[in-house]
Amino acid sequence: MMEKRYSDTTLGIVKAVIEAAEDGVFLTDKKGNFIMANKAFERITGINREELVGQHTELMIEKGWVSTAVNLDVIKDFKSRTKYITYPSGKQVLVSAGMIFRENGKPAGCISIMRDLTELNDLKDKLTKSQITIAQFQETIDHLKEQLDHSKHAMVAQSTDFRHVLTLAKRIARSDATVLITGESGVGKDVLAQFIHKHSRRDNTGSLVKVDCAALPATLLESELFGYEKGAFTDARTNGKHGMLEIANGGTLFLDEIGEFPLELQSKLLNVLQDREIKKVGGTTPLPIDVRIVAATNMNLEQMVKEKKFREDLYYRLNVVPVYISPLRKRRQDILPLIDHFLKIFNQKYEANKGLATDVLNSFMQYDWPGNVREIRNTIERLVVTSTNDIITFRDLPDDIRNLDAITASVESNAPHPPERTGPLKRSIEEFEKTLIQRSLERHGNLVDAARDLHIDISTLTRKNKKYGLTGYTRT
Repeated sequence: MMEKRYSDTTLGIVKAVIEAAEDGVFLTDKKGNFIMANKAFERITGINREELVGQHTELMIEKGWVSTAVNLDVIKDFKSRTKYITYPSGKQVLVSAGMIFRENGKPAGCISIMRDLTELNDLKDKLTKSQITIAQFQETIDHLKEQLDHSKHAMVAQSTDFRHVLTLAKRIARSDATVLITGESGVGKDVLAQFIHKHSRRDNTGSLVKVDCAALPATLLESELFGYEKGAFTDARTNGKHGMLEIANGGTLFLDEIGEFPLELQSKLLNVLQDREIKKVGGTTPLPIDVRIVAATNMNLEQMVKEKKFREDLYYRLNVVPVYISPLRKRRQDILPLIDHFLKIFNQKYEANKGLATDVLNSFMQYDWPGNVREIRNTIERLVVTSTNDIITFRDLPDDIRNLDAITASVESNAPHPPERTGPLKRSIEEFEKTLIQRSLERHGNLVDAARDLHIDISTLTRKNKKYGLTGYTRT
């Protein structure tokens, strides 16, 4: 069978079409010798096509213009291929190569089509950054919403212990050191983490992102924290997912309940603290991050290390700056100010005007508050909502606070009997505080023992004595 021949006119049209194409076109014979390339090839690759005339494709590898040539692989087995190639232009190019066959089925040559992906990759990077920014904005919005609810962010510091904690927190906020906050449940570890972030430079460059390590199983926690690539597992999002570490980039990551962090993931978290980079689930490329880690727990991590339930190296990486928040029963000076704080908030929230009777304040001061600040907050909200009168009385209190024996003894020691209506809360608290100080001074007869009994500094007691006119007592 005679092979069909094309006229010069037809071949001229084909060449014109190739020359006008936006994608690069590179033609070789069946052995890889250069035939032609269009202008787009020069623009995309940065290679002068005139230098390729009479040359084999291997020339581009020999000169270091490319690390591999797709068309040479195609010529070996006649199988079409597509690869990413970086050319002297610095552009990332998607090269698709395939054989050209004659009508008799014999190979005639190889054609490579080159598409510039630089602009597409730039758009992808911008999209990725935009998605991260949107996620960070969402975290910021959520944070601002929480800030509007001041009941979640009470930083009431009357006691010496807690004032020292806040002073330390302000000082360490200026650094990027990893912080480990410890203390019983409800003492305000999450609030202190927010306080540290708020007083750091990172408040201007990123968000505070919270991860509850106890809320998710290990598999979900890993993808939530580190994110995952597309197709990493069944039901994974088509475009993958940004992890909390990536979203917190430039800001602070708060790992709450770090004692619950799965042992099988602890090495991965340790690598983050050491290398300041992450690998997503299903990914191989490290992603650098700039994140400050603040962790919190109510568990004894040192004991967990001894029991091999927590990695020792991770513990020391987290415990760079330890901060301990003592429970309310050890800093009773903060109880009345916290009650005043939350009562104002919930009166405003529920458009109420509730006050507290003196015996209620007495009950609150004697109660140990095992749930600490969180329990005070919840109790005050409950009382504001459920009490029927403007004055919250002893009868309104929950059973676990209503210690009848202690209250009866306290009431019987009062003379005269405390009035049911006490007026504004601030004045009631001051009157109650004055009574407690006066009783302690009468019991001990000196400032030192009275201050020890009240769990306050002697300087604080001296100042309050002057405020309430309780004079005539010596230091010893």
